[in-house]
Amino acid sequence: MKVKVITDSGSGLTKEQAAEYGLDFLPLQVIIEDKAYLDGIDLTVEELYDFIDRGFLPQTSMPPLGMIEEKFDQYKEEGVTDVVLITLSSGLSGTNQAIQASAKWRGIKMHTLDIYTTLAVERYLAISAAKLAQDNVHPDEIVARLKDSVDNSQGFLICQDLDHLSRGGRLTPMAAKLGGMLKIRPILEVSKNTEGKVDVCDKVRTTSKAVKKACSLAIKAVKDIKDYELFVMDSRDEQEALNMLEELHAEYGDITIQRQPICAVIAAHTGLHAVAVQYVKKVKGV
Repeated sequence: MKVKVITDSGSGLTKEQAAEYGLDFLPLQVIIEDKAYLDGIDLTVEELYDFIDRGFLPQTSMPPLGMIEEKFDQYKEEGVTDVVLITLSSGLSGTNQAIQASAKWRGIKMHTLDIYTTLAVERYLAISAAKLAQDNVHPDEIVARLKDSVDNSQGFLICQDLDHLSRGGRLTPMAAKLGGMLKIRPILEVSKNTEGKVDVCDKVRTTSKAVKKACSLAIKAVKDIKDYELFVMDSRDEQEALNMLEELHAEYGDITIQRQPICAVIAAHTGLHAVAVQYVKKVKGV
């Protein structure tokens, strides 16, 4: 058995960072004014933020099919027998299905699951899978351990730029306009509860109240913090991220909460000044 572990740029990793963890990498595409960029290869998250700041409305797409085919041709030549695949939610992208199809044609066995989310949880699961593979844990066991963590994970996202969500098709123009006038901040969820799709779990007046509510939802779910990883992310909203950290530390004390930027393919839809909190049960053996 020769095993490889693949993730995509929904994890927020660049190609170089993925390689440092022993991960193979497929970039999602970010399209800006008819030019396609390979996320994590020729587009950084800060460059994407700059594009949004200048008024561009990026679109996203799954990794180039030619790149997927090329990777699995290479695997076939190298004698790779099994692949553990960790991609963003199937409710957000067809990436997982496209990669599985490519592997099937080449007789390479796939081991995968729907993680029902993306961002920091995807990153954590991908890195955990790579560590377990390096410890010679069987691919089926790797997926079983990841599934237990996925079943105990959740994330909440707050976007201030409702017009950006509207232009990207995530909110109706009327809802965005009304929400802006009333300072309504929808709290978005992408998790197993929403079948991996973006859904509104609550609506709160003002960003500060939304931050407190999102934190309270996470705190309510995570009772024994030593068994979980916590993440706070933002797209150039350092202050609200710090506010979120303060709320979580007030509950859990002096614990490690990982800070990350909202990755390019997600920020393309949320716009700037978004903030998020995610939690996931620690993967057994990592």
